[in-house]
Amino acid sequence: MSSEFFHNVGSVAKVFFARLRFLAVFLAAGFIVGYWDNIKNHWDKWTRPMVAPDSLAASMASTIEYYCAMHPNIVRNEPGNCPICSMPLIKRKKGEQAQLPEDVLARVQLSPQRIALANIQTSPVESRPLVRDIHAVGVLDYNETKVAQISVRVAGRADKLFLQSTGQDVKQGEPLYSLYSPELYAAQRDYLQARKRINSFPADASQEMKTDAASVYNATMEKLVLWGVTREQLDKMDKEFDQGGKIPTHMTVSSPISGIVVKKEIFEGGYVNVGDRPYTIADLDTLWLQAKIYERDVPMVQIGQPVQVTVEAFPNETFPGVVTFRSYQIDPQTRTLDARIVVKNPRGAKGDLPLRPGMFADAAIRVPVVPLASSTTAPATSSQMTPACAEAFQSALKPYLQAQALLVEDKAETVSDLLHQSLAALANVCQSERDTQLYKQLTEAVHKTKGQDLAALRETFKAVSTNLIEIGKATGLPADYPTVQVFRCPMAKADWLQTASATANPYYGQSMLTCGAAVETMPKAEALAAAAKDPSAVPAGKVLAIPRSSVIDTGRNKIVYVESAPGVFDMRAVKLGAPAGEFYPVLGGIGQGDRVVTVGTFLVDAENRLNPAPISETAPATMPSAASQQ
Repeated sequence: MSSEFFHNVGSVAKVFFARLRFLAVFLAAGFIVGYWDNIKNHWDKWTRPMVAPDSLAASMASTIEYYCAMHPNIVRNEPGNCPICSMPLIKRKKGEQAQLPEDVLARVQLSPQRIALANIQTSPVESRPLVRDIHAVGVLDYNETKVAQISVRVAGRADKLFLQSTGQDVKQGEPLYSLYSPELYAAQRDYLQARKRINSFPADASQEMKTDAASVYNATMEKLVLWGVTREQLDKMDKEFDQGGKIPTHMTVSSPISGIVVKKEIFEGGYVNVGDRPYTIADLDTLWLQAKIYERDVPMVQIGQPVQVTVEAFPNETFPGVVTFRSYQIDPQTRTLDARIVVKNPRGAKGDLPLRPGMFADAAIRVPVVPLASSTTAPATSSQMTPACAEAFQSALKPYLQAQALLVEDKAETVSDLLHQSLAALANVCQSERDTQLYKQLTEAVHKTKGQDLAALRETFKAVSTNLIEIGKATGLPADYPTVQVFRCPMAKADWLQTASATANPYYGQSMLTCGAAVETMPKAEALAAAAKDPSAVPAGKVLAIPRSSVIDTGRNKIVYVESAPGVFDMRAVKLGAPAGEFYPVLGGIGQGDRVVTVGTFLVDAENRLNPAPISETAPATMPSAASQQ
């Protein structure tokens, strides 16, 4: 073979391998494009580390956070103090649910923007006089004590009628009809003859004859009286007989009451028999209202309560009445109790009566609401309402106020000594059994203060203040002593005494000085003594109350939302009395000074049910400070 042949073969081989490389590159590119996702997944699997970066970062992050017990919305990653109340933050694990107080069923947190957008408003629980308006319907009827059914006592003939029709007015003593009766004529004759016999006795007549004649006279006169002959008619009969020996043939029957003829069953010349009722006369100046009282209102309606009655015929007028009777049985059909109300029916300018029997009427009874539970303040006894007792309490109050001022300044020195001085001043004040128990409890609390630090002193100061307040309500203060008020801290749920000035909280001191407000003023001894002598001088009783808009009725429970901190609302179950107007009396569950949601209650409840997660999960890790929020 020549060299040219090998040269040609080499050229062909070079071209073949060049095209083969091109084809291989093309096939490789197509394979990579077609299986790129699988190749990428396998590459990631082979090259990624054993622990992912985000998990590694999370594991390196701290699992601890810090929150404020008084303001749970304040959450920090680092320890420190609360920007609102300056209390030390409490450590907990992230995601750990906050422990709610026993009386709190749930807790919801809202931002200031959401509160403003929903127009959520709160108001404090206050004592107020409440009046329940009880409405009952019924039908006006005749006053049974003012209805006279004229009954015939002796048979005869009605020769003349003085009242010809129903609806006529008649006055007491005016004639109704003239009756002729043979029996009555004979009885009148016997009476007059017996009277004549007594008058004609000689002076020397025996006593036995006089006694027999008097017995006959009395019997004949009593017979006429029982038949309805009045004293005036007997006098007239005696006079006519003495003057001319005349015996009356007719007896005039008169009306026993003033009123209106509502029924007439007699005609002129007709005969009447014993027991017939020719006339029925009713006095309509007062009527009876047979009102239907609902079962729930029965305990509130008492005999003697005033009532305002209205009828459809006179919608702008009210007629006074009073409850005089309550039925002894509930109507099983309507589940109501019948109550009788006596209603005055005043006459108009023309003498007409506006109310008519048979009218439908509405009765409104205003009943003051009083606490169903016994009050914590017992009435003061006469032995306590003396100037000496008031001065003793004044002496005990002075060192107490000094101790309160020291706690406000976060100082514990001499607090125990001052409280022992207060205890000594009250040694001879408490004399009743109840106040002896209060003094005993006060003594135990004061003795505990020996050697306590500031935190323990503040806790014991709660019991000291509670007992001292109750004793002060019984003894009172001298009239010239400055005003002393009872302040309440909603966060500490405790009271204390303080002169009327700006709030100075002894339970938190400088960290939260202005937490709380005055809820009551201590009474003066003179006012207590006056009230004991004249119960009518005591002002109308008050009861803790909340608006009806604050209450959500779940069927089995009634709940309210209490603002425990700015933007934080606690759901609590409450015990309430029957509603009185726009308010519910509070029997338990919340106390005076607690702020309840009054506007937007259902919006807060909806937020709580839609987002039931605990605050520790919903609150951001870092919240702006109070200064930045403002």
